[in-house]
Amino acid sequence: MDCGCSVPYPGPSLASTCYGGSFIFFMSMLDIMTRNTCDLSEICQRIKPKLQPDLEYDFVVIGGGAAGSVVAGRLSEEPDWKVLLIEAGGDEPSGSQVPSMMSNFIGNPYLDWNYKTEPQEKACLGEKERRCTWPRGKVLGGSGVIHGMMYMRGVPKDYDEWEKMGNPGWGYKQVLQYFKKSEGNQQVGTLVDGGLHGTDGPMVTSRFPDHPEMADDMMKAAEQVGYSVVNDLNEGQHSGFTIAQANIM
Repeated sequence: MDCGCSVPYPGPSLASTCYGGSFIFFMSMLDIMTRNTCDLSEICQRIKPKLQPDLEYDFVVIGGGAAGSVVAGRLSEEPDWKVLLIEAGGDEPSGSQVPSMMSNFIGNPYLDWNYKTEPQEKACLGEKERRCTWPRGKVLGGSGVIHGMMYMRGVPKDYDEWEKMGNPGWGYKQVLQYFKKSEGNQQVGTLVDGGLHGTDGPMVTSRFPDHPEMADDMMKAAEQVGYSVVNDLNEGQHSGFTIAQANIM
């Protein structure tokens, strides 16, 4: 199918993110279909990377994750401003459009910084030196590429701690307005609280229309043993179980 432009899909192939020779042919065929189906790849809407930047810019945004991409996009709405978005990683693989394939990307050095936490006293007891694996996206789209598109903010206490450490304006009440401004939540009033979520931002947020039956079974099991099951862990209850919303950049 002719997409109306000749820009190739730049990210790594599906086959390169799968392990096992028996899958390579099938994944290669699926990759060809994904890359050449315009409704899936939206190849004509992609921005070409600028390998030789200009000498001057009005704004330089470091990091092309969910936050950096939205910030750069909003700034570029002003036609007289020159905006440079810098991302250490490359373009996302075509398979990142399939959330259930996230396990293929975690730990992949092309896509993941492969961070480790400091040694923990009460967590990651089975890990070497008790240091947790901490996946972080080294790719255009950031960690949203490798975590199944789940939309989850930080815990309010962490933002308040940042402010106490000498970073005015980084308390949760201050940053909440920007979370709301960036978010286009499609389930305000039916699933999540409109006081904590925005509806007009560029980052479309919603639960997937379908999920495995096992997810419902897990929610019931968690509730039976006394864990909290909530609609939105971004609200007051920040521990427990939920079927998360997802975001689409």
